[in-house]
Amino acid sequence: LDDLKDLGREKGWCPYFLARHVINHAKVLVYNYQYMLDPKVAGMVSRELEAESIVVFDEAHNIDNVCIEALSVAMDQQALEQSEASVKELGNRVREMKRKDQERLNREYQQLVSGLSAGGMLNGGSDQSLAHPALPADVLAEAVPGNIRKAEHFVSFLGVLVQYLRQRLRALQADADSETPSAFILRLTEKTQLDARALRFCYSRLNSLLRTLE
Repeated sequence: LDDLKDLGREKGWCPYFLARHVINHAKVLVYNYQYMLDPKVAGMVSRELEAESIVVFDEAHNIDNVCIEALSVAMDQQALEQSEASVKELGNRVREMKRKDQERLNREYQQLVSGLSAGGMLNGGSDQSLAHPALPADVLAEAVPGNIRKAEHFVSFLGVLVQYLRQRLRALQADADSETPSAFILRLTEKTQLDARALRFCYSRLNSLLRTLE
């Protein structure tokens, strides 16, 4: 770590991103479970590892707990109330930007569409073009549903989603009930008419919008 810091100071490089880069050239990597099992972390750190890599887990009896933690989210009414307020503030920011700088939102939308087009998601194309830097790889892996491409549509989508989560959480707490992930998605789509495919893009889409609004 000290060597990376020294090299970073000498070359003007960030030691963290330098370490991320040299991962692809290392023969042996040692890191914790999250870098391999958590989808968001693994997507940034481990996605370029060779398919033939040999993976050895130490203390493997903890893997199930790590997977549960990585793929779970805890929420309560307070968190959802804060989320609802944040969505309203996000909507206000989008409306303000539309009034002051509509072109900036248009550029974000065009970048989204251009990235999909370059990735072959809208007009055909080859797998090689999926490396287009305009969008994260998980977005380019499938066409982003049109109902969340425009900023105002995405904010509306989030508002409906948060409202449903609040109602569903109250119902589950009142009945002391639970449901499987597939049952949750099925009920969500039936009650809200939201496109379930859009859920997997919310994280990347929100990051893109927040960067535009900065």
